[in-house]
Amino acid sequence: MSKIEEFRSFMCEIKVDAFMLHTKDEYLNGHSDELTKLCGFTGTHGLLIVTKDNKCPFFTDGRYITQARNQLDQDNFQVHNIQEENPCEWVKANLTLTTSLGYYLQYFTVKEIRKYEDICKLVPYSIKKEISRRKQTIVSHAVEYSGESSKSKCEKVAKSINKEAEAVLLTDSNSISWLLNLRNENAKYTPCILGCAILYKNGNVDLFIQDKEYSTIEANLGNHTNIFDISKLKSSLCKLNSIIIDPNTTPMSIMAIIKNKQIVEREDPCLIYKAVKNQTEIAGAIKAHTRDGIAVTNFLHWLENNTSTELEAKEKILEYRKEQDLFKQASFPTISAFNENGAIIHYRASSETNKVIQKDGLYLIDSGGEYLDGTTDVTRTIAIGNPTNEQITHYTIVLKAHIALASAVFPSGTTGGELDTLARIHLWKFGIDYMHGTGHGVGSYLSVHEGPQSISKGNKVKLMPGMILSNEPGYYIPEKYGIRIENLMYIDKQENGFLSFKQLTSIPYDRGLIDVQMLTKDEIEWINSYHQFVYKSLENSVKNKEWLKKICASL
Repeated sequence: MSKIEEFRSFMCEIKVDAFMLHTKDEYLNGHSDELTKLCGFTGTHGLLIVTKDNKCPFFTDGRYITQARNQLDQDNFQVHNIQEENPCEWVKANLTLTTSLGYYLQYFTVKEIRKYEDICKLVPYSIKKEISRRKQTIVSHAVEYSGESSKSKCEKVAKSINKEAEAVLLTDSNSISWLLNLRNENAKYTPCILGCAILYKNGNVDLFIQDKEYSTIEANLGNHTNIFDISKLKSSLCKLNSIIIDPNTTPMSIMAIIKNKQIVEREDPCLIYKAVKNQTEIAGAIKAHTRDGIAVTNFLHWLENNTSTELEAKEKILEYRKEQDLFKQASFPTISAFNENGAIIHYRASSETNKVIQKDGLYLIDSGGEYLDGTTDVTRTIAIGNPTNEQITHYTIVLKAHIALASAVFPSGTTGGELDTLARIHLWKFGIDYMHGTGHGVGSYLSVHEGPQSISKGNKVKLMPGMILSNEPGYYIPEKYGIRIENLMYIDKQENGFLSFKQLTSIPYDRGLIDVQMLTKDEIEWINSYHQFVYKSLENSVKNKEWLKKICASL
């Protein structure tokens, strides 16, 4: 019996007509393997509705469409682009008010489930299987890197509770890690602790972590913080009469506990404080990106002089990062992709897909590092051998889009959604586009993808000085190649009150892919200025200074 047939038998047992699953776990920042087992999808954003027969609809965004079509059996699953048809629309069209739709209480948030409440009969199901233990090594994130004590942060955020409720429930692991200046050294890619927290109006915090007895806690929590096992969360919530929650991040399993309480719904109060980096965090980010620039530039020099496979290159760039001070681990799985693999936006090289990087083609490497003083994320597209005129043209178009955003000057109050068009318009002129956002927020030794701000269609969060964002337009031709150019940058305030971006990433672009004739005078000056910045940042630290000087020379 196949996995999908086994799951349908389970659906019969609990008497539901359909069942909804997605890729997140109970902490919203992990990866649940239930969906992967059912359909084979290994990406980090996908939703599957298992039906009793017919093709089961699977939804993902533009980053994973090509990957999903490659990984899913087309006889059993129908892949949908969530930006063109979302799951809610499919349910409206295919289910009725009397049709039952099951879901796991622990894995879906209040906001996610509310979309379906008036469309079909929702059947919550609690996972009864034992969740595998995930040992945590919880350590303090020093004030020399965070720039503010946990007690100060707690008092500041607690003031925003005001008279609305007795406390705020925090369910976002990144928010909790930021608030308490704690990191989990046992976590992969994003060093956040797994748990929930209750922040009271007086600034005290009760922290509830998974498998407390099984974990190592080496942090000095301070007298404002108490720590418990996650099993104690329910009893603590029951003692409260009123509580603030964020429906975007609160699982339905917790909503079931507090449904009879006085509930105030609002955005997680930590989000905006976390997004706006203080002076210490910005200074740390600058230093981290300089060291990261040394590592990646050394890698690019190595790549130019060696033949390797995608997997070997992935290991080599990690090796160069490990040489740098304060480096802890990669900030996400490295995308090392040659030729047609580069067209898979979130491609992961494997023994089955591993290509030799040789002859003629485009090599795309998207990678990053977690350093104690900052988180990095950079993408470079490199010509291997002799690029075609088409490849040079497409690369230069993407570079023009990248420069347009990087050099933007905009008034206070501008949103990321408004800036997104500045990059895309350069591709639209040629009738092309890319199926992902132009930029995402980035944490400080935390998640490489951090909200609430982003430079993407529809984002309405006002951009503020101190926010760190990526700038990564791209272009992808399935079965041929992919192009993406990404820098991280932070928002700075000018003397006239307007805002602009300061570059953090200090890694050269591939001169062999730039058609100077397609660039304006201002664009050429921007590239020359950027390469001068790269050279000055790295000249005394890279392995081959003369090579750096050559590739950073003026166009």
